[in-house]
Amino acid sequence: MSREIFEKNLKAMEKWYAPFAEALREESLKSGEEEITIEQSWDGELIFRVKKEGKNLYLGGKRNAKEPVQMWMERLGELPEQTPVFLFGLGSGAYLKELVRNTNEKVNIVAYEPSAKLFITMLEHVDISEEIENRPIAFLVEGVNAEGFKTITNQVLVLENLQMLKEEIHPNYIELYGEHILPHLKGLEKKVSMVFVNYRTGRKMAVRIALNLLKNMPYVCEGYNTRSLIKVLPTDRAAVMVAAGPSLNKNIHELKRAKNKLFILAVDTAVKPLMKAGIAPDAFITMDALKPLSLIEIEGSEELPIIAPACAVYEVIEHQKGKKLFYFDGREVPQEVYKRNGMFLPPVAYGGSVSCPALSLLYMVGFETVIMVGQDLAYTNNRSHADGTFQDKMEEQNTEHMQKVKGNYEDEVPVRPDFIIYKDWLEDYIQMAKKYDENFRVINATEGGAYIEGTEIMTLKEALDENCQGVEEVDFAARIREMPSDFDETQKEKALAYVKEIPGLYETILKDVKELKQTYVKLKKLVKKDNPDQKACLKLLKKIKKLTKKFEQSIEYDLLLSMMSRADFIIQTEFYVEKEDDTEELRLIARQGILYCDLLMDGAEILKDIAEDVVANME
Repeated sequence: MSREIFEKNLKAMEKWYAPFAEALREESLKSGEEEITIEQSWDGELIFRVKKEGKNLYLGGKRNAKEPVQMWMERLGELPEQTPVFLFGLGSGAYLKELVRNTNEKVNIVAYEPSAKLFITMLEHVDISEEIENRPIAFLVEGVNAEGFKTITNQVLVLENLQMLKEEIHPNYIELYGEHILPHLKGLEKKVSMVFVNYRTGRKMAVRIALNLLKNMPYVCEGYNTRSLIKVLPTDRAAVMVAAGPSLNKNIHELKRAKNKLFILAVDTAVKPLMKAGIAPDAFITMDALKPLSLIEIEGSEELPIIAPACAVYEVIEHQKGKKLFYFDGREVPQEVYKRNGMFLPPVAYGGSVSCPALSLLYMVGFETVIMVGQDLAYTNNRSHADGTFQDKMEEQNTEHMQKVKGNYEDEVPVRPDFIIYKDWLEDYIQMAKKYDENFRVINATEGGAYIEGTEIMTLKEALDENCQGVEEVDFAARIREMPSDFDETQKEKALAYVKEIPGLYETILKDVKELKQTYVKLKKLVKKDNPDQKACLKLLKKIKKLTKKFEQSIEYDLLLSMMSRADFIIQTEFYVEKEDDTEELRLIARQGILYCDLLMDGAEILKDIAEDVVANME
């Protein structure tokens, strides 16, 4: 009978995840270290007893197994559509079956089982085929496909549904499988933090990003980008990535040895300390939308090549006389300049810190060894940055209340929450890069700060001794200075012509949104009555869909949408909540639609005015 149930369950799974279902036939999955006994509770339910490492625990009530499951479901209450529910441990499947039976099919269920042996045992003795054959449950099983946990988390969790997140741990699973479950719980916590950080940052930066991007468009049209670096930079040597952590004070002068032997890429905040030390980096990278120009204002810095996304501070881009190299950060307006010339603006992976795209850039250009300097990501000696960045002499901070993490040279170092996010990003990127290129090395020559997993710890002197010896000198700065554009003169004219079109394109969007608002107003008037004319409502809804589709398909809407994060958050989260009847739903649609149109019109007006100013300055 167990084989029949097993095959029935696998057949139901195959509809959604055929390779996963096939992988469950592997006999070795049944050879876990735990002993599993199948029993029946006093109230007639199937329960499992697990003996593991001296622990002998039931995964369900021995006397009363049914009632706790029902009480759990009552505690969860009615779950709105798109609610993400993470089940840690399945036991006999009772909690999963109850959840599926009592929730909308659009509730996203992720079921993680830390024991493949337990999962197979459940599939052999519990028929869950009815629950899973018409619903795509995301099963993740240790030893089968659990490495995909992070990918699934990224797909399921978005800003709009974070407030509805449910994390449920099956009874006694922490005691038995805590070493597997706790890292995934931490991963969920990290994802939630990152989404909220990105949202708050995005909301604050939205208008400024739009201003920067449009102001920088004439420079994008010059046709210089990060892909061109591959053609001019020799990668048969290491690159040095200089950040502005406090440990830079210790070894900055060592970097003179690397000049013209190793490619020196500085982050923006490290420019002034380097220039004061008599070391001109070969280029510097920036990404922030609000960093002050004063961070790089020092004699000679204006000649340095700058690497940036189009949304970076336009005053900093304008300040530079050296080459301006851009990379794609997901915004479509600068990409359109390249598309119209049959090319593409190359991407660089980016995170919350400028060090993230810096590392990604060096890897993508082809350097197999990257030496990190000043990459503290911690308050080394209770200071946040190197001297000469924000102040000539950085002050000590009170770090007693701060979280502590493992240090490169100390047991623990104090960090801010955002430092942890940046550290995690770098660790993930290094791990990914090494999967694709086993020879890729990241040497952490910071001489202080937080430990970054995947890096080799050396002093800067040791790193330079190893990587500078016998290396032929190259004038990297000159090679970048002489780099040809990707665009010829005709292509530059075509790119500039697009920029000149942008004000009119936003004027068109503005007209469409005004018409859309009028349609929402008509709908609002219509649904004031308790029994509105359904045929008239349907006609207006079709018009709303048509008008919305028209302007949402435009490239320029992408930039406008980036200014709408707050409205998008308010509207989408409210839509997930069930309404009592169709009329109430229509009233919500009308109310929120009018609000959204007002915000869209404000945004379109702002972008049109900025674009007109850019075009006027071009002419």
